[in-house]
Amino acid sequence: MSKGKPIVVYLHRYPPEIEAFQWPALRELADALAPAYELVYACMGPADGTRDAELRRKMRVVELPFSVDQTNGRDKWLKTLRWYRHLGGLLRRIREMDPALIICKETLPLIPGRVAKLGIPTIIETSDWWWSILLGHFGWGRKLADWMEAREVRSWNRPNVKATVSTKAEGRLLAARGLDESRVAVINAPQNPGVFRPLDPAPAKAELGLDPALKHFAIFGIIRGGKGYDQLLDWWKLAVAKHADWRLVIIGGAGGEAWCRQEIAKRGLEQAVHMTGWLPTKQDVNRWLNAMDALLAHRRNSPDNQGIIPSALYNGLSTGRPVVATGLPGIAEIVRDGVDGFLFAPDDGGSFIAALERVAADPAAAARIGRAGMARAAECFNPKSSALAHRALVDSMV
Repeated sequence: MSKGKPIVVYLHRYPPEIEAFQWPALRELADALAPAYELVYACMGPADGTRDAELRRKMRVVELPFSVDQTNGRDKWLKTLRWYRHLGGLLRRIREMDPALIICKETLPLIPGRVAKLGIPTIIETSDWWWSILLGHFGWGRKLADWMEAREVRSWNRPNVKATVSTKAEGRLLAARGLDESRVAVINAPQNPGVFRPLDPAPAKAELGLDPALKHFAIFGIIRGGKGYDQLLDWWKLAVAKHADWRLVIIGGAGGEAWCRQEIAKRGLEQAVHMTGWLPTKQDVNRWLNAMDALLAHRRNSPDNQGIIPSALYNGLSTGRPVVATGLPGIAEIVRDGVDGFLFAPDDGGSFIAALERVAADPAAAARIGRAGMARAAECFNPKSSALAHRALVDSMV
């Protein structure tokens, strides 16, 4: 790559091999930037030492002297603490590069604000609301999280700083937190094509140890209380009292499995809920998703969830299975009820059960809506569109 090109730094704690899966527009973004910019990716190293040579040829990678095992919850937290310890030195190295712009994909608490203070044009990619994730399980914690998030967002009100969001609702949330609306850019969140997809033939339920005579509805992803798993289990107790042939399947874990099993036992739902535990590959997850009668994209109605597009939504839509989702403002910008998915009213167990009853009552219509949801995902979460929109934003700021 030419040394004469302006440098764009992509800052994220995970290495590009992981990020290219989590944010699937990375390869397209590297290609879109290549004619005019040099892309420098700053991160930790990969856990197993395996590096994607083809991907890394598209960029220069600056690695901190330690690696992270993203599949190990304990290692993720320990390495995150090390990331914070090394951040000051890493930012000094970035400043010495004299970049034209920084794309800050790391939204851990206080990091975007520190990057913005460098005085270099910065794009802050909003995603998870970490203060709410860490503190938002209780009333006092949610209040403290709201205050900390507002304080963080206001620190982004600096010259040459933009924040990208996936939905207009998320933009309104940032504005409510104190960010100048002129600093918000709406860019689609790209999906990962080809991983979560329809399987033909779909795995039989019996292959997975499930009773084919029962209806199975799955929620999947990292388990944590802020997503509303406890609320979902409260609703499920009501659902199976009405529909004895329904089963909830919880796919995933990464730290929250023990807590979730306790919540299941507390409600006496051991026979009505099946937990798979953490599955080793995304392909394994996709097999389970393809065997389900419907997939759930559930979030409780809290400020941190108002505008988000959870990965469970676009991954679920991409399988072509019917998706039943919380009708929060951000999700409702994507899913049109009865057209390409099913929506239920936030924090409303009766509405949730009614949405599942619609799926169960007419499997043919649910299958048709599931196929429409797959087309909707391809339309709304296109990696190339996301990459080109980022290139245009970089150009406008540089």
